[in-house]
Amino acid sequence: MAAIESSIRSRGSFTVLRCAACAALVTLLGRASPAHAQAASDPRRVYQDNIANEDWSFLADPAKRTDEFDRLKYMPLGRDGWFMTLSGEARVRPESLRIDGGDTQPDLVDRYLLQRYLFAVSARLGPRLRLFTELQSGIINGKLGTPRPTDRDPGDLHQAFVELASARESRRPWIVRIGRQEISVGSSRLIAASQGLNVKRSFDGFSGSYNTGAWTVEGGAARLVAASPGAFDDSSNSQQNFWGVSVARSGFPWPTGRIGFYYLGIDRQSSTFVQGTAPEVRHTIGGRFAGSRRLFDYNYDVIGQWGTFGAAPVRAWAVATENGYRLPGSRFRPRVSLRANAATGDDDPGNPKLNSFNPLFPGNAYSGLVGLFGPTNMMDLTPSVQFIMPHRIVLIVESPAYWRTSPGDGLYAIDQRVLIDGRQNRERFVGVNPGFIFTWSATTHVLLLGSITVFHSGAFLKPTFVGNGFMFSSVSLRYRF
Repeated sequence: MAAIESSIRSRGSFTVLRCAACAALVTLLGRASPAHAQAASDPRRVYQDNIANEDWSFLADPAKRTDEFDRLKYMPLGRDGWFMTLSGEARVRPESLRIDGGDTQPDLVDRYLLQRYLFAVSARLGPRLRLFTELQSGIINGKLGTPRPTDRDPGDLHQAFVELASARESRRPWIVRIGRQEISVGSSRLIAASQGLNVKRSFDGFSGSYNTGAWTVEGGAARLVAASPGAFDDSSNSQQNFWGVSVARSGFPWPTGRIGFYYLGIDRQSSTFVQGTAPEVRHTIGGRFAGSRRLFDYNYDVIGQWGTFGAAPVRAWAVATENGYRLPGSRFRPRVSLRANAATGDDDPGNPKLNSFNPLFPGNAYSGLVGLFGPTNMMDLTPSVQFIMPHRIVLIVESPAYWRTSPGDGLYAIDQRVLIDGRQNRERFVGVNPGFIFTWSATTHVLLLGSITVFHSGAFLKPTFVGNGFMFSSVSLRYRF
C-alpha cells in the first residue's frame, strides 16, 4: 500500500523493477512433514505476531520437542527454569500498482519488493525474570515518489526490555515490561505495532498487565520510537508521548463474550490535519464489546475524543462495528460479515475547533484487510464472505465502499498523513474496491498471503489523476521459527 499512498501525494516518475521472490516460493512451500503436523497439534506451539509474547517453557519436557527448531526454542542455561530461546522471521512481499491513465495518458505502473527480517533472543532466568531483545531490518527495492518512513530501516533495535512477572502458580498473575517494546493498550485499533507495515512500530517506556481471572487490567506510558533511514539510529521521539489504561472482562455476558473500557492520552508537539499543523494534546475514551454466540460473532468499538489543537478545542468520535455469521452445514464453513465504520472529520476548517478524529498509532483494522485509507473523516461499509478450504487455506472476498464523513475535510492515510485536501471538492463518495484475499498456512513455519484489489474511483477522486481507478496486488511469504 506504500505505492498507493505515495502516488496519491505525487505523480512523479517511477522506475519499473523486477521482483525476485519466486525462488523462495519453490524452496519453502513444500508439503508439511509429519513433524510439522505433530507440532501444529500442540495448542501451546503458537507463533505470535509479537514474538515477545511467545512462551516455550513447555519444551522443558523432552517429549514435547517434536519440531526441528525446538533445540533453538528451549536451550537450557544450567539451572532449573533457566533457558534461552532464539526466534526469527523472514518476510518478502512483492507488490504491484497500476493506475489507469484512461484515453489521455499512459498507465502508471510500479512494482517493488518489500523485505522484513526479525531476530530475537529471550533469556528466562527463572519464573519471574526475563530479558528480551529483538532486531529488525526493513528493506525496499524500488523507487517511490514519497516513501513512508515505515518502508525502510536497514537494521535497528526493535525491542529490548526487562520483564518481571508473578510466580507461575499465582492466582492473580501480573507482568511488567520496562524498555523498548511493542505495546497494545485496549483496542488494537488505536495502539498497535501494525503487523502489516514493513517496519513494525515500537515504543520506549513501560507496560504492565494484571489478571484476576475474569478481569484483566493493562496499562503503560511510552514514547514512539522514530524510524530513521540509517542503521541502528532509531531513538525515542520526545515529541510523541502517550499513556493509557484498559480494563476488560472475559466471559460477559456469556462465556464467549468480552467487554472492555479504555482511556488513552497523547501529547504531540506537531500534528497535521487539513486545518493546519499545531501541537496537540488529545484524550480518548472507548468501549469494546466483542465475542461470539453460537454461529454469530461481533465486534463493536465506540470512541470519543477531546483535548486541544494549538489553542483550540478538539471534539471527535468514531464507531467501528463488525457482525459475522457462520453458515451451518456447508463443506467450506462460509462466514458472511458486514463491517461498518465511521469517524469524524473537521466540519469547518475556518473554525479553529478541530473535529478530525485522530487514530493515534493504529493498525489497518478500519479499512479492510488491504488497509487502503485511514479512519480520519471516513465512513466505510464492507460486506465480505470467508471460506475455510482444505489444506489450511482461507479465502476472503470483500468489497469496501468509502465516503468522506465531512466535505470540509480531506482524505487521510493510515498514519494520518493528508493524502488529498478536499476543501474545494464537496463530493463525499470516495470509491469502492472489491478485493480477493487468501492465506495458506503451508506448514507450521510458512505462511503465504496474497491479495488483489481493483479500486473504482468515486466522485470525490474523479478530478484527480487516480480518477480512472487503479489495481493493487501483493503476495507475502513469511517464514517463522
